[in-house]
Amino acid sequence: MLDALGFPPGGPARRHEGKTVLHELRITVRADADADADAAAVRRTAAWLRDDPARARRAGVACDEDVTALAVLLDLLATELPHLDADVRREVVEVCRTALG
Repeated sequence: MLDALGFPPGGPARRHEGKTVLHELRITVRADADADADAAAVRRTAAWLRDDPARARRAGVACDEDVTALAVLLDLLATELPHLDADVRREVVEVCRTALG
């Protein structure tokens, strides 16, 4: 009955153009979760810089003004992370995760 109304067939997955739709959904959900985790790491790094500028200077940031500017830049990058070039995004996330230890 539902098939006649245009609903997809029941079951755990359906096939569309030779692909398993459920599989694509899982990939999308996993990618979204990874993107959220990456953005969270960048935001945590920005918060770390703001919360402990002395430690940031010991890590190589020249002065408090540079610490503040870098934290603001990281907040912006975290917001725009999905729109960054893949290589830039990977580098930003890697550097932030390294900074967080």
